Amino acid sequence: MTSLQARQFWTLIANSPKLFELPLDMRRRAAERSESMTDEPRGVAFSPSRPPKGPIGLMAEPAEAREGAAILYFHGGGYVCGSPASRRKTLGHLADAARARAFAPAYRLAPEHRFPAAVEDALRAYEQLLRTGVDPARVVVAGDSAGGGLALAAALAAREKGLPTCAGLALISPWTDLSLRGESYESRAADDLTCARHTLEPMAQAYLDGADARDPFASPLYADLAGLPPIFVVCGADEVLLDDSLMLLRRAAHCRVDASVSVVAGMQHVFPIWAGLIPEADEAIAAIADFILARTS
Repeated sequence: MTSLQARQFWTLIANSPKLFELPLDMRRRAAERSESMTDEPRGVAFSPSRPPKGPIGLMAEPAEAREGAAILYFHGGGYVCGSPASRRKTLGHLADAARARAFAPAYRLAPEHRFPAAVEDALRAYEQLLRTGVDPARVVVAGDSAGGGLALAAALAAREKGLPTCAGLALISPWTDLSLRGESYESRAADDLTCARHTLEPMAQAYLDGADARDPFASPLYADLAGLPPIFVVCGADEVLLDDSLMLLRRAAHCRVDASVSVVAGMQHVFPIWAGLIPEADEAIAAIADFILARTS
């Protein structure tokens, strides 16, 4: 049963301006405050990171970090907004729960920078992480929404370049199909409080700039996933992107990739980012951390 805290929070969201319907400049400012009501991670040190040959970003290091274990996390925002700072608390909660250092790199956004700029930056971030001496067998690549799709695209790009495979992929409500063909865009249209086909289409178009929406690096749902590491997905049952997760699970099975999805009743898009505000988010962070711990121990 959906918690009282979640029901109250969804009522607040339902009566608030819709982020993805705001003008782009306002949307970008609002995205930086998306975690404003959530709990501050305890015992986590944050520091800006600017490696000499990689993207700038944000590092989160928990007090009890395990030596060598690492998380590479890509923020969401429909490829047009968001930043490492917009997922600072989420990064910290995951780092603390998984007892692993976590790095959120910046990547170029549309419409100023079109596909495949974000994929190029994501691959560069993974390469830079490996150059620091981190064992890829102890790295989990993660992300939410567009960042979840980008995490998959980064893993595909790494495979194509012959780079070592990471230990796992942890995805929160990933946007895996920019052609928006999932049935849940209709079946969940009345339930989703933040996303809709008419708000996602312009973001996809801004990012693709005429590129094929079914290009595997833009929409990993259409990729050959063979050789990717185990995938763990968490999503809400009430979001229009539900089928992006369910179809990914089916695609992974056909490609003989180990994959599982946790669909949580009564939950909205990227609900785990509201850790400390609703118990379902705390439980999701713990489940993702369990996956990370199992893959990086």
